[in-house]
Amino acid sequence: MSGTKIRIKIVLIGDGEVGKTTLRRAWLGEDFKKKYLMTIGADFASQDVAYYHPPAKTTYNIKFQVWDLAGQPMFKTVRELYYRGAVGALCFFDITNQESYMNLVEWIRSFWTLNGMGKRPLLIVGSKCDLRGKSGFPNQVPARYGQEYAEELSKSLKDEFGFSVHYVETSAKENINVDEVFRILAGEIIASYSFLEKKGLTD
Repeated sequence: MSGTKIRIKIVLIGDGEVGKTTLRRAWLGEDFKKKYLMTIGADFASQDVAYYHPPAKTTYNIKFQVWDLAGQPMFKTVRELYYRGAVGALCFFDITNQESYMNLVEWIRSFWTLNGMGKRPLLIVGSKCDLRGKSGFPNQVPARYGQEYAEELSKSLKDEFGFSVHYVETSAKENINVDEVFRILAGEIIASYSFLEKKGLTD
C-alpha cells in the first residue's frame, strides 16, 4: 500500500435489530431514530476520514465504503454478494440479546470465507451499551464475554496476519464509541496491509 490516500470497503454484519444501521447513521451525523426500520438487502454509505497511524507516523486519508448488510435469514443469498472485496468488518451483537452474541461465530466465519481474501481485520461491537444494567433487560451479555472472545480470536491472527481483534461497546443513542470503532478498524486494516507487504504477500 503506497501513498496516504486509501479506499477501504468494509461490511457491517450481525443479526437483525442489533443496531448496525443506527450506528452507521450516527457515524454519518444523522439523527437517532427510535423506530426500528429493517434494512432490505444492503445499504451503502461513504465517508472520508483522516486517520493518523502512529507506527507508520503517517496520516492516511481514508475513503470508507460501508456496506450495511441486512441480518435476517431471508437476505442470506443477497447478502453474501457484498462480502466480496471487503477488507474489514464490524461484527455486531446486541448486549441485551444473548442469541445475537452466540451467532457471532457464524457471522465471522462467513466474512472470512466469502470476502475472497481470507482472514481480514474485524472488530466485535457490543451495541446498545446505554441499556447495560437497566431493569427490563435481564439476560444481558457480560462485557467480559466480548473481551474474552476478541482475545481468543487474536491469539493466532497477530503473528500470522498482522492484526488483532478488539471488542468495543457502543451506543448510537448516546454517541458512545461511534467514531472509535471505525478508527480502531482502520488502524488494524493498515497494520495488516503493512504486515503482508513486509512478507511479500500483497500484489
